[in-house]
Amino acid sequence: MAGRHKPNRRRSLVRGGLAAAVALAAAGGTLPFLLSNAHAETPSLTIPAPDRFEPVANPVYGAGPGGVVERTEVKDASALGYYRWTPDGGTPVDLPASSPYDDINSIDGGGGSHVSVTSGDVVAIYDRPTGLLLKDMKSGTTTKYTLPDGHFYRGVFGSYVLTATRDADGNEDVLHVLRMADGQLTDTLVTGLNGWVAEDGMTLGGDDRSVAIWYAHPDGTRGVGLLDLATAEVTPVLPGATGANARVVFSDGYLAWYSPEGGNTTARVLPRATPEAADTKIELGSGGEGTPRLGLVGDWLLTTRQYEQSESDFLVRQGAPLTALPIAGGEPRTLLEHAGRRMAQVPGGGVAVTGGASAQDWAVRRVSVGDDGAPALRTVREVAPKEGNLSRLSLTAGHLVTAESDTTYLPALFQRQITLGAAPSPGERSLLARPDAQTTGETAQRLYDHRRPVGTGDGRTVVASTDASGDQILVVLAADGTKTVVPAVDPQTGEKMPTGSDHYSEVRSASGRYVVFGDSGRGLDDRQYVVDLDASGGAKVLRVRQGQGGLAVWGTKLWMPGDTEGTLQAVDLKTGETTATDPITYNGCLPQHLQAVGPWLYWDCYPSGSISDGHGIYNTQTQQSSYAPRGTLGDGYVVAYDGDRGRLDLTPVGDAPRTIEAFTFQYAYPIVEADRFGGAVAYAKEKSAQITVVDSGVPTSPVAEIESRVDKSVDLKSAADSVWDADWQLSKPVTDARVTVRNKAGRTVFTGAAEEYAAAVSFSWNGRTGDGRYVIDGSYTWELTGTPVDGSGGALKATGTVAFTGGQGTR
Repeated sequence: MAGRHKPNRRRSLVRGGLAAAVALAAAGGTLPFLLSNAHAETPSLTIPAPDRFEPVANPVYGAGPGGVVERTEVKDASALGYYRWTPDGGTPVDLPASSPYDDINSIDGGGGSHVSVTSGDVVAIYDRPTGLLLKDMKSGTTTKYTLPDGHFYRGVFGSYVLTATRDADGNEDVLHVLRMADGQLTDTLVTGLNGWVAEDGMTLGGDDRSVAIWYAHPDGTRGVGLLDLATAEVTPVLPGATGANARVVFSDGYLAWYSPEGGNTTARVLPRATPEAADTKIELGSGGEGTPRLGLVGDWLLTTRQYEQSESDFLVRQGAPLTALPIAGGEPRTLLEHAGRRMAQVPGGGVAVTGGASAQDWAVRRVSVGDDGAPALRTVREVAPKEGNLSRLSLTAGHLVTAESDTTYLPALFQRQITLGAAPSPGERSLLARPDAQTTGETAQRLYDHRRPVGTGDGRTVVASTDASGDQILVVLAADGTKTVVPAVDPQTGEKMPTGSDHYSEVRSASGRYVVFGDSGRGLDDRQYVVDLDASGGAKVLRVRQGQGGLAVWGTKLWMPGDTEGTLQAVDLKTGETTATDPITYNGCLPQHLQAVGPWLYWDCYPSGSISDGHGIYNTQTQQSSYAPRGTLGDGYVVAYDGDRGRLDLTPVGDAPRTIEAFTFQYAYPIVEADRFGGAVAYAKEKSAQITVVDSGVPTSPVAEIESRVDKSVDLKSAADSVWDADWQLSKPVTDARVTVRNKAGRTVFTGAAEEYAAAVSFSWNGRTGDGRYVIDGSYTWELTGTPVDGSGGALKATGTVAFTGGQGTR
């Protein structure tokens, strides 16, 4: 027998009435769903959207004693909003600065604005055409500066404005210190180095006392100098230090420099009181990704890193740790597990940074010196996580699987078991499948990205994707995450499914052990693969269909277009027997898309077209055809989105449509899935990952065994396999499943509970009766019974025979 496929948890998807609505309302849930024209309210469940894995971008550009300058990622796009001042414990105030979609904060105002905190709670805002504003956020006063003609902005530091003008050769390397005094703007030329030339991008950092300048001597040597704003003189402090991509931070006690140029991993720290003294070198390490960023608090150097992601790397990171390194030497301390890429020195002492343990713990925080002299954290304002994105979903026998693109570090699949009825429950959400964090390459990292998961009805989930070589594959996932890969290879010829934009593989149909995946069936070169997940020796492709026409599987029957125009035919995948229908399609058209659920077959000749009568429903039991809207087939109904009216409709076969929910606005089609092995519908709307699960309100078909693998004979003395194994695939879940074994006289020799999982049941028996003795050799009748979980239709009953040898008669 093939191995079982049992999920870790089993909860049934049950159906109820008005009591479900009352229970959900009492639990604080929501009830967005009422079927119009229904006799009673039908149970529903709203599942909130999961949080995005990556924390909300909230870079800090400056900080004063009473607040911070920040920008927060906007709600509906991955962009940053306006600069704003957020006072500690107060309401954010937008600043009069432009809102570029990047994080440049350019010092020359090119392409955006430069915003900084100069001293106290005074914010400096430079916008190239509009000039310079100084806003005192505590008093509310604003001072406007108009720079002299020919001056280029290089920063505001306390009450000083640093500018540059061109030299005789046209280079912007002549520095000026401007200061407003008695209503007059004074201009002092920077001096201090004989023959030095200020490099472009010269301003490396500063505070209200000093500015770090990158300079070059005529002999070609470079270094970092310290500009004293009061005297407008520059003194070399770090000869040989580069200014390329360098930053210098200042505190009352120290200044610290770092540049990543040339693979440098060392920061250099100088005492503020004696900058001419030898520097202290602090190793930042080369083991981490990204470029180190620095801050200073007391006698500690703070570091985090700014990740520089390559175009081929899609791994999402939450931010590097915020680490405190003692300047005098000693063990480092981790202050935050993750931090944003920007830190802001607070005039007068301390650092402001955004970070936390995860997106749910993200906050603007201040780092200051604690009573013990070590850095201490204080939360200023929490930053709420952003809603994650849902790309696809599957609902099968109550097993909800969601394909989520950004709720973990790589696109992944999550699962939960849904319960409706008197006590609606979303179940516990758990990870089903995700690439390893060390995985590289776009194909491997995006294995589950926007890929449609499909439940098989027995607890497994299948996904069509591509492997590292770009070949099409079927990924088979057990509920515990165990993965099996089936290549899309023709078993007769060994030919692989073509790749490229014209061949996008997707799971087209699944029922228990049988799966159809591959092309859409709309093109002459399209290929669709039929897989037996429980074939002897492992999952394998049974057959391939090339050309136009859709395939669908239910139980053991594979449905496809027939040999005569307008007909369908079914091949029994176990026996090979073929049956055909009469012509049923519109004008004999070829169905390019098929769906099968129970006795129902949905066909569509123009799945991507606008022809309104090229699709319908066929009842395989009554041989009757019915019109149905273009949509998703459930057990006795079709769910379809009406884009013109902005509503999701459910149409019972042969009945009028009912509105599930009218949406607030029209947009691209919602994500909708009907539970083929139950009576529920799941959907996500209005670009939200929030999911609504609702009972269809349509009675489901009677529960039936649609495929089974039952041992016909067992040798109880066998050393290899002495156990009777039986597996049944059902059309929907049951509860209280039991197997009874009777002898030829009809007397019960054993009865036991069967294991239920999804819409499947399994049973194993070692041949021993209640008194511990083996059964007598011979033929026995078994009977499987169970009660439909949804309460619709009669009880399950399936029977068969099994022969035992090696029992009492031979022992």
